[in-house]
Amino acid sequence: MSTYIPLGKIPTSPEERKDLLASRVAMEDHLSNLELTQVQRRVIEFLMAQKGYANDDIETNIDFRVDLPDASFNAKTDIVLKIDGKRFCIIKCVMSSLESWERHSIAFGRVVESYQIPYAIVTDSESARILDVVGGKLISDGLDAIPSKDYARKIIQQTVFSPYPQERAEKEKRILYAFDAIKCSTNLSDK
Repeated sequence: MSTYIPLGKIPTSPEERKDLLASRVAMEDHLSNLELTQVQRRVIEFLMAQKGYANDDIETNIDFRVDLPDASFNAKTDIVLKIDGKRFCIIKCVMSSLESWERHSIAFGRVVESYQIPYAIVTDSESARILDVVGGKLISDGLDAIPSKDYARKIIQQTVFSPYPQERAEKEKRILYAFDAIKCSTNLSDK
């Protein structure tokens, strides 16, 4: 995926072109103020330019406190999509081996919030794997399968946000703890 974001459409007037360019500049300013990896930056640009998300819908580098009987740690997510006050999707940005981060993402979505965050995406900014956190299964492949903001709003209206069963939560937390110990880098150097 290119880091260049088109204006989204061909402007029909000089005023519309000016508005589209102003929107693009505002997005670039916002992104430059965040501490993002190259993968995160490309994914956020894609979400905003192609899927209709706004700055307020996207949280980055959020730490969640996870407590186990014998340890506590912070689990970090790269991107969270939040619509109407509900976190509905977490996005793990990696450089390669998307499949190896699927289990981490499912565990993360199940236990870091008071309810299960229903969807997870693992991406390298060129491909993506969309996961159903509640069912623990792959839903779809590809960046185009990432829901638009409008479609996400419909998904939220149809979703019951329920907690993960307490008797199984410790296993999911231990999976997160094991991944936390690995601390694989997801930074991409400029090409």
